[in-house]
Amino acid sequence: MNGLFGFWHRIPIQRRKRTVLFTLATLIVVFVFLAARWVLGIYVVGLLLAYLLAPVVKVLEQGIGWFADRIRLRLLRRMARSLGILISYLMVTALLVGFFSLVVPIVVREGRQLWAAREAIWDQATQWAEDLVAQYEVLPPRVQMQIELTIEDLTAYVTTIVRQAVQGTMAAVTYTFAIVLAITIIPFWTFFLLRDYGELRDSLYANLPVGIRADVHHIMRLVDRTIGGYLRGELVLMIVVGIMQAAGMALIGVPYALVLGVIAGLLEIVPSIGPTVAAIPAILVALTISPWLALLAAGVARLVQIVENSFIVPRVLGESVGLHPVVMMVMLVVGAEIGGLPGLILAPILTAVLRDIYRYLSHRFADEPCTPEEAVHRTINEEHFTLSL
Repeated sequence: MNGLFGFWHRIPIQRRKRTVLFTLATLIVVFVFLAARWVLGIYVVGLLLAYLLAPVVKVLEQGIGWFADRIRLRLLRRMARSLGILISYLMVTALLVGFFSLVVPIVVREGRQLWAAREAIWDQATQWAEDLVAQYEVLPPRVQMQIELTIEDLTAYVTTIVRQAVQGTMAAVTYTFAIVLAITIIPFWTFFLLRDYGELRDSLYANLPVGIRADVHHIMRLVDRTIGGYLRGELVLMIVVGIMQAAGMALIGVPYALVLGVIAGLLEIVPSIGPTVAAIPAILVALTISPWLALLAAGVARLVQIVENSFIVPRVLGESVGLHPVVMMVMLVVGAEIGGLPGLILAPILTAVLRDIYRYLSHRFADEPCTPEEAVHRTINEEHFTLSL
């Protein structure tokens, strides 16, 4: 303890003051964020929207700037980014209006028809289950025991995710007024975030200790690369998978194909588990027609997953996440346990971000340390590091 106090007193007094100031500021910010985490969670939606719109805004800004240079209008040049954001907002609004005008009415109509047919679907599923039980009883006792253990494990796994997701969602609803206020502010907050991102970033770096500015800058680059790539890729995946599922089910004659496609697209937001769960409603609906159609529906759902995993995911998501399914499933349970439904959805991307930060710091603290620029390059290229403990 005396050695620690001696080390502290050997530090110049001004540096000690700066260290205390920085530590107190960090603790206050962390405390405020934790105390208002449910309300601030709404701002995460604005941050995700900013990530999705950033490439569009950049292209529009460049186009408006090029046009302003051609006509030599300086005012338009200065307003290029703001106009780009406004145009992107109008594009998103137009897409939403078109979606709710053209697609939603059909989905609602098919959804009502599907709900009206729920008893027939349940009766058919029950009959199918009884047939399976009759065949199951013919199996050897050892095989039956193994099947029961597998079903119990799967049931416990799914139950844990659903229970924690519902609990987290109900806890968030208790902050109704603050959430409504935050939702009202989000479009304006996102606008200023997109417009003044460069100034906000520079202001943040200017208030950090000089010794860590370069590392914070490059870590933020990695985080931006991972989150931006994942979100934009996931949005494309949801749209493409939803269209493929709806088209495939309609092609083989499964009723309510559009609703089933929307379900598949929405569940795509939950990696590894979502695509499998999305196949269950399609199979149950097809089962009301015939067992053969149910088998065809299962085959179409599996074909969509194969196409997704083999061709679409590597090109759309690339290495933005790159988590093994074993790790992914564990982190989904952990995310649901900690944060409910938001934790379930954000678990993969937060895991990928923490992985990249660990790799970056491992390169920086390696036996042969490298510069921040080299550490970023090695992290992106997934180069191995050496670290002796």
